[in-house]
Amino acid sequence: MRLSLISTLIILTAFQLLLATTTKGQNMQSDRVTIGLRDESLASGLKKIEQQTSLRFYYRKTEIKALTGLNLALENRTIEQTLQELLQNTFLSFRQVEGNILIERDAVQASYEIKGRIVDIDHKSIAFANVIIKQVATDKIIQSAQTDTGGRFKLTATEKGDYLIGFSEVSKDSLSLTLTLGDMKMVQLPDIVLNASIKQLKQVTITSKSPVLERKVDRWIFNPNNTIMANGSSLFEALQVAPFLKVSDNGVSMVGKGSMAVMINEKIIYLSGADLTNYLKTLRSESVEKIEIITNPPAKYEAQGNAGLINIVLKKNEFLGWRGSLSSAYRKDVYASYNNNAALFFRSKKVNSSFTFNQSRYHNMLNDWLNIIGNPSQILSNEQRVSTTPGLQAGLSIDYEVNNRNNVGIIYNISHSKEKDTYVNNYSYGTGNTVDSVLNTKGDMSRPLLAQTLNIYHDLKIDSAGKKLSSSVNFFTNRPEVSNSFVSKSANTYASVQNNNLSKYNIWSIQSDLTLPYKWAKIETGAKFANYNNNASVAYYNKIPDNLQLDQTRSNDFDYTEKNLAAYYSMEADLSKKWTAKAGLRYEYTMTDGYSPTLNQRNKRNYGALFPTTYIVYKADGNNVFSLNYSRRINRPGLSSLNPFDYYTNIYTYSTGNPLLLPSYSNNFELNYLYKSMLSFTVFTQHASDVNSLLTTIEGPLVVSSRGNFLTRDNVGAYVSFNRAFFNWWENSSSASFFYSSSKSKIEAIPIQNGTSASFSLNNNFKATKLLNFYLNYSQSLPSTSGNTYTYNQRDFRVGARLKLLNNNLIINPAYFLGTASKYDARFSEFVQTERTDYHYRTFSLGLTYLFGRSKVSGNNKNISFDEKRRAQ
Repeated sequence: MRLSLISTLIILTAFQLLLATTTKGQNMQSDRVTIGLRDESLASGLKKIEQQTSLRFYYRKTEIKALTGLNLALENRTIEQTLQELLQNTFLSFRQVEGNILIERDAVQASYEIKGRIVDIDHKSIAFANVIIKQVATDKIIQSAQTDTGGRFKLTATEKGDYLIGFSEVSKDSLSLTLTLGDMKMVQLPDIVLNASIKQLKQVTITSKSPVLERKVDRWIFNPNNTIMANGSSLFEALQVAPFLKVSDNGVSMVGKGSMAVMINEKIIYLSGADLTNYLKTLRSESVEKIEIITNPPAKYEAQGNAGLINIVLKKNEFLGWRGSLSSAYRKDVYASYNNNAALFFRSKKVNSSFTFNQSRYHNMLNDWLNIIGNPSQILSNEQRVSTTPGLQAGLSIDYEVNNRNNVGIIYNISHSKEKDTYVNNYSYGTGNTVDSVLNTKGDMSRPLLAQTLNIYHDLKIDSAGKKLSSSVNFFTNRPEVSNSFVSKSANTYASVQNNNLSKYNIWSIQSDLTLPYKWAKIETGAKFANYNNNASVAYYNKIPDNLQLDQTRSNDFDYTEKNLAAYYSMEADLSKKWTAKAGLRYEYTMTDGYSPTLNQRNKRNYGALFPTTYIVYKADGNNVFSLNYSRRINRPGLSSLNPFDYYTNIYTYSTGNPLLLPSYSNNFELNYLYKSMLSFTVFTQHASDVNSLLTTIEGPLVVSSRGNFLTRDNVGAYVSFNRAFFNWWENSSSASFFYSSSKSKIEAIPIQNGTSASFSLNNNFKATKLLNFYLNYSQSLPSTSGNTYTYNQRDFRVGARLKLLNNNLIINPAYFLGTASKYDARFSEFVQTERTDYHYRTFSLGLTYLFGRSKVSGNNKNISFDEKRRAQ
């Protein structure tokens, strides 16, 4: 201890003298040397450099003593290139200070501490024995050390994974042990015995459970592998038991906030709906280190939307090689559906890649009842729709490590689906109890969709302390086509119509993000530019025998362009051991231009806004954590909502876009409390202005649905979640939410009612054996009122099992799901519009998953932030 302190003081003193020196020396970036090594030590290589230059090296001898057996081809290189070759795959870095070069250990914060003692066969301490720890995945020496006079040693590592520790002493045989670091930060090894008969110890696996739920300054941390429910499941199933989230085959949403974006390792996934859920099913929870739930996103992320983000952090430093999975799922409700998934991951020292493929065929039926009751007139309707949707989706991601500071990569995704619908609807128009007329419509609709995304990125590690510059260029194209052919008949009316809608979305963006971690704070800053183009065409044809006659009054072309400029800056700092704070500011400037050549109408709008975010966390003790945060957000209308085309379901009923829609703004506050990592409680408020809402107008038999910015809404609510394993065989995850909504309308014809909403969910998992467990889940949303909309009660029930066979590589998952129909009232001053939709949620499913290859291989799952794409879907 005393010798270590003295040596530290000597190094610090010498370094201060170096800083004070003004002697001019050589530049390691331009000056060159010619040296070669053949099974020599690092110390020998440094001496050869000193012999050819005026530079002098300073280092700890104990840190480089074990670095021997180095080979370096005899070449002429710069001094910097030579040192990079010598120090690759080591824990050392270098920097020039005037005429001197300091060799030092990488300045990274150690996450793990490994202690032990080396003894002989008589259990007497062995002093000055050599200890080396090497990372298995990268074959990199992390640290070398020597034992003290008591035979004790201490090592540090920064990441989870597998390590090889070697022990040697001149008079003893060397040996090694393999060590797997898990969640336990402090590892105490048993005494290491060096003698002639023992060659290798058995593998030591260190495991311990971290908390299921943690609170960081700007996000929640959910550790899925510490729950029975999520462990050993697909990522899709793991998200179903995470707090704050609602997960279904239609996507991922946040309780009380709607659909949200999903990220992998801080980068947005470019999928939505069924494509997103199919992709999540290809990933395994074993590959996930943690799931970050960001209810109020900080300034680094787009200010668009109010629903928050999910960031899935995958484990690092997994084994090299191949890994893959094959899965197939069968679902039966009214009709049978299926989807098949394949995933392949490869990792070498330089290349990290992944390939996913999905083939599906969904066959669904829904029944819808839409009644508009006024005084005295009324419109009663019902519709049955049967859809068949075959689809293909594939994704390829390749990341290449150019050197220890530069990574480049590409990501490509493509999806193609061909939805076909057959529908029948009946509309009854009446006055009081008298039916005036009935309109019957039969139709066929096709929706082919081709979407592609290409992303090119570059990551630059500025130094070993974590400073990083990330840049990317993103392209997205989407070609949704809708062809709707229908025949409407009544006693006095016959119409045969073909309504074609074609949209061409082209979006590209470029962005750059800089991360600067310092001891006193972490700074993040960056900029982004995004460009949207949408060329849409709507054609309404009246079918005359053997001919299509274009109706100019119901057809339209629309061209829309939008440009967004954004920049942000944020800072995070520990104010004390108990207090942590973060603040950020983002500015976004938007320029829009919508033009209809058919109407000769142009709408231009430019606007900019600041979006501040603040967070503060107080850790009272190990059991109690409090946090408070604020964010300002913007919700721009979707590109299809701005298109003023008319979409017909019969000759008298259609929906239309509104090119004059404005963005809405919201201010969000949250107060959070976490108790013993198992009970969380959140109180939130939200004030939103110019809210985009549904507007229905009736003119005789015509029913027109559109949207407008006519609501101002204030919400106050609370959310509570509970995670607890009552016994080794029974685990429970429950949640409940409640909020009060108060709204004001700019339109007198839309009466507003204040009201409440509440929901709860109960998830239970029962472990029968190590290979078999059952789950029983129930959720319910109680009746609610928000603005002019009243939503009725809705319930979901799910029961299933998970059986593992063939050394946990074959997983069988039968399940049954029962859900109720959705129903709501939209209340206007002259009528009430009631809609009930039954998706026939009485479903049996059977899933099979087979895992192969090395289970710990982690392919490239990096994605680039491309939030703009979500508005074109």
